[in-house]
Amino acid sequence: MTRLSDFFATGDYQVMGRLEIYLQNTLNVIFNLMGLYVEVERHTTNGRMDMVIQTPQYVYIIELKIDQTAAVALQQIEDRGYANAFAGDARKLFKIGINFSSEKKLIDDWKIEG
Repeated sequence: MTRLSDFFATGDYQVMGRLEIYLQNTLNVIFNLMGLYVEVERHTTNGRMDMVIQTPQYVYIIELKIDQTAAVALQQIEDRGYANAFAGDARKLFKIGINFSSEKKLIDDWKIEG
């Protein structure tokens, strides 16, 4: 997460556009280039998960926020039951909340549960 935050700090503020989509698309490209299987805006019965990354051993549910907190992002994962989609899955599940600061133009808060 520190490297991702550092990466965003190198960006040009003029090309960031709509921040959550910018953040989501950039993370999608990075994770795909790493060879990971990434789903963006995966639909559930109670909303859409911003990102899901699946590996043979792990599932990562990622919720992104702008100018909020990682705790708020994690609470949304809980409130909407996003992990329920993987209840019968034997893989280790991680819930990741990420906040992006529009003022600092970088990831300034994250929490990982799992």
